[in-house]
Amino acid sequence: MKKIIVTLFLVLAFVGCNDDDNQVDVLVGKWYPQVVIINGESTPYQENSNCGRDYLQLNEFNSFEIVDYVENDVEAKTTPAPPCPLQKFYGSYTVINNELKFHGSNFFQGGEIVEKSADQLKLKRMIDVNGDGTEDEVIEVFVKNLAE
Repeated sequence: MKKIIVTLFLVLAFVGCNDDDNQVDVLVGKWYPQVVIINGESTPYQENSNCGRDYLQLNEFNSFEIVDYVENDVEAKTTPAPPCPLQKFYGSYTVINNELKFHGSNFFQGGEIVEKSADQLKLKRMIDVNGDGTEDEVIEVFVKNLAE
């Protein structure tokens, strides 16, 4: 009887071990917007490359930071040029039923995760982009620089 209990205990111990404990969630990291697809039409993300790259930072324990660089209207007559202004948004996020939701920021609300890998994230939202009263399908594609 003792052998059965010991064997059962060992089997449960091995089944209870999970390799997922050693894996970092692929959502955690710095994500850069790359493409916006509106109703199937793909457009490269318009960013202010001379100022910096906009990004979405997803942290462990479900906190986030969004950085949005704004084009500097000041003419660069001085060296070095004045830094571009930026906006930062902070809050928390949840993932429920494949829906990524941001809390604490009205800048970006998240969306349905349609694709998630180590270096690419696609989020889908239904919003009225052109103000015609009809919701459009918007898919935002983010890429992660794995070297960071």
